[in-house]
Amino acid sequence: MNPLLAEALKFILTLAIPAIKQLIESKVVPRLKRLAYEKIDAKVDDLIEDLAQNASKIENEKNEVKKIAYTEGTKLGIEAVRKIAEKLIKAADLIEAEIK
Repeated sequence: MNPLLAEALKFILTLAIPAIKQLIESKVVPRLKRLAYEKIDAKVDDLIEDLAQNASKIENEKNEVKKIAYTEGTKLGIEAVRKIAEKLIKAADLIEAEIK
């Protein structure tokens, strides 16, 4: 490659790369974050819906064995939701403390 052309390309890239990086971060990263949040939100909605369905099954179940199973499963699900919530709150608090 011609040394003059190589130097010209280096100069152009030196100017262009920060602008390209800024464009990517301003468009792509926020979109990826939003998509990640939407995925998590959808999973949480599914979990809540499953727990709510189990709760309604408990109320209407005539078979005592199934009723006990639904109750225990729902209790485990509730405990899992609480643990996840506690973990997220702790993480948010720690991260928030770091940026203050």
